[in-house]
Amino acid sequence: MKTLPFLLIICCLAKCPVSAQQSSVLPAATGSTERVSFVLKNTLGYHRMFRAEGPGIAYGFTMNRNESTPKNWPVGTSLYYSQDGETNGSYILTVTASDAGKTLGTGPVGGRKAIDRGKSGITFQLRNSSLLPRKITLVSYSPGDPGNGTTGFVIGPRGSRTVTFPAGTRLYLATSQQVDRVMGGNRIDTDKPFLVVDKEYAGKTFQLE
Repeated sequence: MKTLPFLLIICCLAKCPVSAQQSSVLPAATGSTERVSFVLKNTLGYHRMFRAEGPGIAYGFTMNRNESTPKNWPVGTSLYYSQDGETNGSYILTVTASDAGKTLGTGPVGGRKAIDRGKSGITFQLRNSSLLPRKITLVSYSPGDPGNGTTGFVIGPRGSRTVTFPAGTRLYLATSQQVDRVMGGNRIDTDKPFLVVDKEYAGKTFQLE
């Protein structure tokens, strides 16, 4: 009389491993985000904080002056200036598949914006009329560009610097207060510019008093 219940228990135990094995199988991944490897270079001339945000990626980081670091970001990731590494400031660029193996800059010098300006911009010179070297932080706002360009450089005594920008670009010889505002993700294009680039400026020299 005890044989039947015992056989029923054996049958139930025999079925359990099959059920458990079936429930542990997870669906296969349906796809993945394409990534691109490139080198990011800080071309601003000073230490700066940035923030990257894209598919499955969002983080802040700092770069020293002229520092270059290898990156492997998902296609479509955008780079921004940032004040605290957690919020986005002014837009810089968006990574595309064609950027593989390239060096991308964080500002007008060496970056994708500099390449565009070189093709269709107005080239002129800035001259330091002083007998002393002069450190310049040049902030630019170009037509159709949602962000700003920022670069720092030193012009020697009586020296000059060649620059290229599209017509209509508003240029600022930024003061320390204006630099702080830009680094904080704010705009300064409501202030009076040093000059607004015009087609007639091609080949001319502007004195920096």
